[in-house]
Amino acid sequence: MTLKPLLLAGLLLTLGACAHVQDHPALRSVQIGSDAAMMLNELARVAALSPDQRKRELAALEGGRIDDVRRFQAAALLDREDSVEALERGLKNLNALSGIDERAQPLVEQMKKSFRARIELKVQAARAQELQDKLEQIKALEKSLQQRSTPPARP
Repeated sequence: MTLKPLLLAGLLLTLGACAHVQDHPALRSVQIGSDAAMMLNELARVAALSPDQRKRELAALEGGRIDDVRRFQAAALLDREDSVEALERGLKNLNALSGIDERAQPLVEQMKKSFRARIELKVQAARAQELQDKLEQIKALEKSLQQRSTPPARP
């Protein structure tokens, strides 16, 4: 009695392994080698990396002459950095891209806009901090001058 269900389960598993699985139509419409899909996958991969892994990969990419794929990888890695210099290098890498298809072009343009906006924001923040420091110095100087000009009170 217990042998029949086991035999039936084994037979069904064997037949299931021989079955031909059809491709999903949605997957066929996306080209595996398209620049847009590759770039989105690269952005997702870089987002999942730790800071140390990003630094190691960036150091490996900056070793020599690189193609468009490597330039985009370097730009994606530099996108995660906070310094203005890193953002400028990332923008330079994006500007050097030459052979990208029309579906990837909007992604690259958005990344360029993002780099430019972040660079501008960092420069403005640095300038605002510099002005704030100067304002504090002026206030301190004004306070010390007021204290000097006031005659000491005699008891």
